[in-house]
Amino acid sequence: VDVTDMMHPENIFLCERISRVIGLDVCGIDIMAPNLTQPLKETGGCILEVNAAPGFRMHLAPSEGLPRNVAAPVIDMLYPPGKPSRIPIIAITGTNGKTTTTRLIAHMVKNNGFRVGFTTSDGIYVQNHMMEKGDTTGPISAEYILKDPTVEFAVLETARGGILRSGLGFSRCDIAIITNIQEDHLGLQDIHTLDDLARVKSVVVRSVKKDGWAILNADDEHCMKIAQDLSCQVAYFSMDENSPKARELSKEGKIVAVYENGFITIKRGEWKIRVERATHIPLTMGGKAKFMIANVLAAALAGYLHGFKTEDISLSLQTFIPGAAQTPGRMNIFEFKKFKVMIDFAHNPAGYRGIEEFLSNVEATKKIGIIAGVGDRRDEDIKECAKIAARMF
Repeated sequence: VDVTDMMHPENIFLCERISRVIGLDVCGIDIMAPNLTQPLKETGGCILEVNAAPGFRMHLAPSEGLPRNVAAPVIDMLYPPGKPSRIPIIAITGTNGKTTTTRLIAHMVKNNGFRVGFTTSDGIYVQNHMMEKGDTTGPISAEYILKDPTVEFAVLETARGGILRSGLGFSRCDIAIITNIQEDHLGLQDIHTLDDLARVKSVVVRSVKKDGWAILNADDEHCMKIAQDLSCQVAYFSMDENSPKARELSKEGKIVAVYENGFITIKRGEWKIRVERATHIPLTMGGKAKFMIANVLAAALAGYLHGFKTEDISLSLQTFIPGAAQTPGRMNIFEFKKFKVMIDFAHNPAGYRGIEEFLSNVEATKKIGIIAGVGDRRDEDIKECAKIAARMF
């Protein structure tokens, strides 16, 4: 029998308090009392039990009284109208620097209090726990993170192989980054030119929602071509604030992250926000690893556009320590008594040139290289890597 309209306000207050004390969002409270029109303490009624999964059917079809649609307020409470139903997604693609940028952004997100899930070319992680080992940069890995109910923020490295095989693991993302577009994996899966490669990488930035952001490398002509066809907001990063492109973008009032006077700086038009000095960021190896500075610019810009505070971004950049644990295979330097060993994952000419530039700033009596070419690359790419290696070592 439905007695909703006869319930005494004090009994309603008591029931609401019980649900709060026990901590249940939805609960059924069984009461035994002569009637509910008077407070329980007056009638001598008592609470029998509290159910975490109450039945709805008797309310929808009581034998007597008004039917009540109790399911509607429950659904409205669990899924409030206008509340986002998706977690934020930052997707990172490009030729070099994807994994480092992904890990740095994930570190930033974690420092801002979110439970982060991220995919990289060495595994799938939730917070700092590796869930799966392997090259996990495709849609199946993205799906793994997005299906995890504990993850509050996804940072997804998105490589060309997965896109060509089966697209993306998401329909829309909030922020997408293209680090650079260089000669790598050409001659595979019908991708023969840099324009072909750019077309594949552009899939990621084209998936950004209208009020989201694409972050592109202003020093890369292929990235700048992609910028012309995007329907979302676009921000840029550049290693030289005085390059014609960077100056033109600043004049247009665009947001550009630049490396200027030794600082990682975000420019909104002509207005500058200095985030941190490059030499204070361990990832840049004291400011010597220029290609790492480019990764830092992209990551800092992503954090800024998502709405993280400048001081929080700065702290994350200072506390991200490169090494075999945080950035496996990416410029890992091991110090021994009489020599140092550096291990790096560089596997294309652009990667080798980055290492060459870094080593030119390193004092050493001898520089000995042990190098390997990757089997599925074109002959000219392997020869080009060998030429650079011969100059370096």
